[in-house]
Amino acid sequence: MSNFLFDLATNLAILATLLIACHLCNLARPDLVLDGGYAYLVLAITALVFDAILTFCVFADAPSRYGKFGSSSAFVDRACAYALTCVLALYCARRMRARRLKAKAGEALVIRTSPYTESHLPM
Repeated sequence: MSNFLFDLATNLAILATLLIACHLCNLARPDLVLDGGYAYLVLAITALVFDAILTFCVFADAPSRYGKFGSSSAFVDRACAYALTCVLALYCARRMRARRLKAKAGEALVIRTSPYTESHLPM
């Protein structure tokens, strides 16, 4: 259980770092649309694939040396930690997307054509 909590804590720290870095990049350059949630999702899936290769190919060949890392239960713990943080990353990405769409809806261009009508043009 402690390995699961350690894996979860490190994955959450990586997710937070990536979310903060993407947010700062978006503030520095407004024309960029970086989403830390999706970036973490790609990173976590890549890490999970490499973790599976290491666990079942490399560590399985030397069980006396890498016994605790090469077991299936250790891989399941790491995969669950990846899955929980991926769900959280998807939630953050959806919230960011909804917030961005809401902000764009408020930025509609209003053209005064006459005192009685207003034209709203999305940009």
